[in-house]
Amino acid sequence: MVYSRNVAALADCLLEGDVQKSWLLIAIYIEEGHSSTDVYTFLTEAMYEIGKRWQENKISVADEHLATATCDYVLTRFQLSQHQLLQRHRALLFCIEGEEHYLGIKMIAGLMREQGWEVKNLGASLPLPFALKSIERWDPDVVCLSVSQVHLLPDLQKYIAEIENMPQSPLVLVGSWLLNTHDLSASGSSKTIFINHIQAFKDWLLINNKESSKQDKMLAMGEEI
Repeated sequence: MVYSRNVAALADCLLEGDVQKSWLLIAIYIEEGHSSTDVYTFLTEAMYEIGKRWQENKISVADEHLATATCDYVLTRFQLSQHQLLQRHRALLFCIEGEEHYLGIKMIAGLMREQGWEVKNLGASLPLPFALKSIERWDPDVVCLSVSQVHLLPDLQKYIAEIENMPQSPLVLVGSWLLNTHDLSASGSSKTIFINHIQAFKDWLLINNKESSKQDKMLAMGEEI
């Protein structure tokens, strides 16, 4: 109940465009001992509340845009305050063309940087040809795609197929809240990883980093992997 009230309060501050009050709520949450993942979940729940109010015609599109911009500022401030490990892997992140909701991949980018990933976040609505060119030039280990609209799912399938068929063969990870209500497995191959929540991504990230550390140790000992 207290958490729900805090989420609603944060949503109110974001809708008011009040960056100071919004940051104060985040700062208090951090002081209570919550992790980065908790902070991202807190912000995500507040944005879901704002989306719900928009669907119920309680706020306008302009209100939603102001809240998004305010949340973006708070995210940037929070991420700049976090300690980052030495970079070991590369990740390229973007929303597929037509997808304008970019805060989710910004959160993912922040978590990856904290865990020692070199990250390029290409933002919202990236056309496929430009995505492929960026992958070809930068050669990331992982490509993270974001989509939140059902009508874009056929395009998601094209993105995944094209990326996984590239000579670079990066791992494709798809983040989407649609996974809570839709089966997206047909959109990708058996190699595609689908993530529906920030905590699920954090779990994957920790497992991946642990496996990479083990491989590095074996190489240092002169063992083959």
